[in-house]
This record gives sequence, structure tokens and C-alpha cells, in this order.
Amino acid sequence: MSQEQRRARGEIRGLTGLRAVAALWVVAHHFWLFAPAEPWLRHLEPVGPLLRNGWLGVDLFFVLSGFVLAHNHVAVLGDRPGIRATAGFYWARLSRIWPTWMVVLTAVTAGLLVERQVLGEQPGSPLDAPTVLRQVLLVQVWDRPDHSATGPVGPGWSLSAEWLAYLAFPVLALVLHRLRRFRPTTLAVLALAAVTPFAYRCLTLGTHDWAWSWLLRLAGGFLAGALVALCVDRLRGRATVARAAARATSAASVLTLVAVWEADASGADRGGVAVLLFPVLVGGLALSDRGPARWLSRPVVVLGGRISFALYLVHMGVFETCWTLLDVVPVSGPSPVATLLSLAVAGLPLPAAWVLWRLVEEPARRRLLLLDPTRRADRLGTTGPRGGERFGADAPVPVRG
Repeated sequence: MSQEQRRARGEIRGLTGLRAVAALWVVAHHFWLFAPAEPWLRHLEPVGPLLRNGWLGVDLFFVLSGFVLAHNHVAVLGDRPGIRATAGFYWARLSRIWPTWMVVLTAVTAGLLVERQVLGEQPGSPLDAPTVLRQVLLVQVWDRPDHSATGPVGPGWSLSAEWLAYLAFPVLALVLHRLRRFRPTTLAVLALAAVTPFAYRCLTLGTHDWAWSWLLRLAGGFLAGALVALCVDRLRGRATVARAAARATSAASVLTLVAVWEADASGADRGGVAVLLFPVLVGGLALSDRGPARWLSRPVVVLGGRISFALYLVHMGVFETCWTLLDVVPVSGPSPVATLLSLAVAGLPLPAAWVLWRLVEEPARRRLLLLDPTRRADRLGTTGPRGGERFGADAPVPVRG
């Protein structure tokens, strides 16, 4: 394989923009779910089905993560696997997620300790040494059939799940490397099959939350995304593909909304059926810059995608801090001031995420990539701060759902 082939594929801006949409979907879901009751919230009821099913942003990010890793790394890890290549891959992934995670974990843990000292013991996750150590090592959900309440940073369960997928990926890459010559239709069917078990269970059980459901969501979404990446590689460059992909993306977007609304109307938690459309959505955006991809590629949306990992990690901490302060210094009764404060709380995670991305995530990632102990980062498309790790959908933003 040539050096040119080993370089990162470059940013697919439509997928970067999709990260922003998925992250904001989950942020809105958590605000809707946990915010203190405010009169103005009733005006959001027309989009209630979309807000109630915002946990699906987690599954969309699982598909995106599988796509990106396969798109960037299968050619190297599958073609010439080895200890150095695998270690370089792990270092690159750790450089991406761990510094930001540690800053947020430290800040949230410190805030909870202060809260417990000032306000007394509060219900919630324990803050003992074993719990914190599991958070630091990102293993907090691995032995838990239930992903909720695994630590002080609630969304961290899905980051722990992604870390498990990263550790398994070099082995999966060996299989994917041998599947890459399959016909595109075969790969597409396999991708659909990967997410079908979770969708089926949601339909039959009427819930997305059962014992070990997080593992099924991770495995299905991650594998589906990886198979879509192989399919995209086979289809790219064909004359008629871009137009068809734009139509497929538009159709998948509309059908996702229809699925969410219909599932919500059933009175049960069956929104998981929408995951069947996520491989189509991701594949379509990767193959075309028309239709929805044009809107998702706008600079402000792309910026939202780049800060989406930080937004995922920080948003609940920002919400909970603000809500605690409003409890301590309450605003009496419904009023314009209370409404403005509530709206301000809803928007605060965005500037907080930008600061975290600009001052922690990007500088730390670049520094750690330069310190790659394998000295072989170029084999994984991470030759510098703008190497493979800059690919648009690369950072995980799986969130609590």
C-alpha cells in the first residue's frame, strides 16, 4: 500500500454536520427529560415525539463511529496487522477521547463533592475510590447489564462502551478487510441485518432499555457503520451514485421522523425502529454532497460537529450545575425572568463545549499524537495534528439514552 493510500481519507463534511444534529438531539432530549417544569416547555409538545426519542442520538453515533474507523483504518489494520500498528491505533483513539473525558470527570466529581459538603448528602452515584477508578479507566459499564447510574458523569456509559469497541476493532478489521470485496448490495444487506435485532426487540418489548441492551446497541450500530464504510468504498466514483445517494438521504431523513412519530403514537417506547434507517443516512451522506449533505456541510453546522464530543460530555454537567444554583437561589414563580434563565440554561452547553474543544480536546490530541510511542502513526493516517484523527465523524458522541 502506498503512502498516499495510507493517508487519512479526509473530512466528509456532511457526516461532521450529522454529528452536530445527533449531539443536539440528545442535548434537547436530556433538557426535556430532566429540566424543572417551566410553563414555556408546554409549547414544545408538538415536537415531543422527537424530544422523547432523542436517546437515538447514541445509536446514530455508534453507526458513525463504526463507519469512521472502518473507513480510515481497515486498510492498514486488516492488510498488515501487528503489535505496532495496533498499539498506534489504540494510542490515537486514547488521544482523541481521554484528555477531554478526564477534564470533565474531574470537574463533575469535584462539583459533586462540593455540593455534598455544602448541601448535604445527595442521592446519586457513589464517589468512592473504586467507582472513580473505573471511570478513569473507562470500564464502568463493561460488567453492568444496566447502563444507567454508572458514575458521576451520566453520559460516560456510552464512552465506556465505545472504548470496548475500540479495543475489539483490530480483530474486527481482519474480518472487514476480507469482506471489502463483497458486492455493495451484500454489504448493504449485512449492515441492515446488524441493526435489525435491536429494532426488533424495541418493537416487541416496547422499550429500548433491557438487560445488556447497551451491548446490542453498540455491536449492531458499530458493525453496521463499518459495513456501510466498505459499501461506500465500492460505490464511490460511479456516475449515478451521487444523485441516488442524495435521494436516499432525503428519504431516510423523512422516514426517520415518520418512524419516531408513529412509534411515539403507539404509546410505547418503540422509537428504536428508526435505527434501521441510520446506515442509509450515513452512507448517503458519505456518497453525495447534494440534498441534506449541502445543509449539513455549512460552516456553522460543521463547527457544531467538531465540538460535538465535548458537547456530549459537558452538557449534563452544565445543566445540573445551573439547576442546582437555581434551587439555591430560586426565582419565585413563573415570570419572564424565570423563562429567560431557563432558556439560557438550555443554550449554555454550546459555549462550554466550544471552550472545552478549543482549549482541551484539540491541543491535547495534537500533543499526544506527537508523543505516539510507536513512532509509526503515519501507518494509521495520523501523521500530524491534521491526519486521520481529524476526519469529520471520528470523535464518539454516544450519550446517555
